[in-house]
Amino acid sequence: MAETGVKKEHAEVSYDDDEVALVGAAAEPAVDDDDPAEEGDLASGSGGKSEAQMNGVMVLSLLDKIIGVVDKIQHTQNGLEARQEAMEKSVSTIQGELAKLSKNHIDTSNTVNKMLDKVRKVSVNVKSVRSNLEKQAGQIKKLESNESELLKRRNFKVLIYQLIGPD
Repeated sequence: MAETGVKKEHAEVSYDDDEVALVGAAAEPAVDDDDPAEEGDLASGSGGKSEAQMNGVMVLSLLDKIIGVVDKIQHTQNGLEARQEAMEKSVSTIQGELAKLSKNHIDTSNTVNKMLDKVRKVSVNVKSVRSNLEKQAGQIKKLESNESELLKRRNFKVLIYQLIGPD
């Protein structure tokens, strides 16, 4: 590519009136075929820049700015892709943790259900023991009343037996 003396640099893109004018100038025809004076300037290479050279410089400047914008967009895209990957890793980590939490919750639920079953069984046993104790308490009261009745009558005899063994 021929050196045009244009210094390339990446510039910030801003939308102001100068750029609109540059785009308009780039769209206009570079050389007017009806004006012989301009053809003489082009052929002679006089000290001033021709309109075609200025338009070329403007086009190169615009292309340079476009390249800068595209580079910035690519850089932003790469950053977004990296962030997307990081987010995907975070989401997969969270999903794994949720799966572990769910499993632990199921295990805890099963343990609680087993404990509740045992508590129910113990409760049934306590009720049956309580009813047996109440029955025994009723029987003891009967025995005590019978004993007190017998003591009132004094109609009993005490017998003492001695076992005599072959000793």
